[in-house]
Amino acid sequence: MGETRAIVLADGTQVVLDTASAIDVRYSAGERRIVLRAGAILVTSAHETAPVYRALLVETPHGTATALGTRFSVRIEDGASQVAVFQGAVALRPSQDGATPVRLQAGQRAGYTRHAVQAVTGVEDNAAAWTQGSLVAERMRLDALLAELGRYRHGVLRCDAAVAGLRVTGVFSLRDTDRSLANLAASLPVQVRYRTRYWVGVGPRPAA
Repeated sequence: MGETRAIVLADGTQVVLDTASAIDVRYSAGERRIVLRAGAILVTSAHETAPVYRALLVETPHGTATALGTRFSVRIEDGASQVAVFQGAVALRPSQDGATPVRLQAGQRAGYTRHAVQAVTGVEDNAAAWTQGSLVAERMRLDALLAELGRYRHGVLRCDAAVAGLRVTGVFSLRDTDRSLANLAASLPVQVRYRTRYWVGVGPRPAA
């Protein structure tokens, strides 16, 4: 919990796993398949050296993302798979028969369900910040930020409804979430209360 992990696959492909993420690797004579079970990964594909080219693809419950000489991330969240391309290109193919595949170029991102690929947008500069242990917020709601920080720590992290809508901008550590909470308390009208090490609440700061 709270840590990313980097692995190198048999062909040299590099995979960084986000916290609470799980993959299966299924390489065969015909393809290089990474099955993302949960969470998020950043993939830097290796040049294929086998005599017969094997496509590198990431499978999720919603379909596949096939690498075309690339560096890209895949995340499962909110009933869809989110793909961001940093180098090269990726072909998205929803799992439902007849669904239209979409090719993403470097600098593009899109979500997809089993039925269709959603709107293609630009990749934020900080989209892969989690691989460096950082969360970059730009006018992010406090409750959303705390939900993300909560993925990187044990126990419960609650946000009081009275402060949930506060907007937050800044860079926060995912490796030291207690320090991130202290920074929030120093910059916002909020108080961080530790009932125990594993039960933390963020609410309004009491009036002086």
